[in-house]
Amino acid sequence: MTGTALITGGTKRIGAAIAERLGDAGFSLLLQTRDATQVDPAFLAHLRQRNINVDLVTLDLDDGARLAASLEGLFARHGDVSLVVNNASRFEPDDFASVSEASFLAHMRVNALAPLLILQAFARAIGQGAVINVLDAKLAWPHPDFLSYTLGKSALATITDLAARHYAPRIRVNGVAPGLTLISPFQDPARFAAEKGKLPLGASLGPEDIADAVAFLAQAPHITGQVIAVDGGERYLARQKDPSSPGG
Repeated sequence: MTGTALITGGTKRIGAAIAERLGDAGFSLLLQTRDATQVDPAFLAHLRQRNINVDLVTLDLDDGARLAASLEGLFARHGDVSLVVNNASRFEPDDFASVSEASFLAHMRVNALAPLLILQAFARAIGQGAVINVLDAKLAWPHPDFLSYTLGKSALATITDLAARHYAPRIRVNGVAPGLTLISPFQDPARFAAEKGKLPLGASLGPEDIADAVAFLAQAPHITGQVIAVDGGERYLARQKDPSSPGG
């Protein structure tokens, strides 16, 4: 598969690794950001030095109505989009004691509704290609200490399955579920290193491994409705608490 890849949250962390990997595979890149002024120009320069065609797209994933309108224009301008990677997410701690309507809806808007609206717009405007949703390996061992986040990603996993059935054969829809990869804003570095060291396959799991799985699914014409867990075996640890939890 060739053409242009739209990657939400594609300018930092795992999204940046996905962008570089897909660029190296021959895709032109549309990298979604909420605020273009916050994007590191050195990252864009790095991609362009690798002869990767890259442009920024400013989309607010928190505002469903505005997002839907923006997507119509986006796909009209970029009719060569053949791949969508729904990577952006909201990741903030709450649990059964602290969850509120505001926290729940904030996570659902970004983690489930925005990917759904992007998929819908892509199907209407382009009608063929592939969509890859970045999920979370913790769905195999869910904990309530990131309750709204987990519920949003659970909804996205269900969207992945239903959309793969609905849009076949025109659009393939798959997922990649990262495990403990990068330190969270809520985690102590020493704790992060200790938890990552417990992974059955070792502590070397990095963003590039997630990006490799995305690139594989992007160019696998006979795979749809599948989720690849890239977690270093983390799902076998039977954790009692999310390792990214504050103080966890």
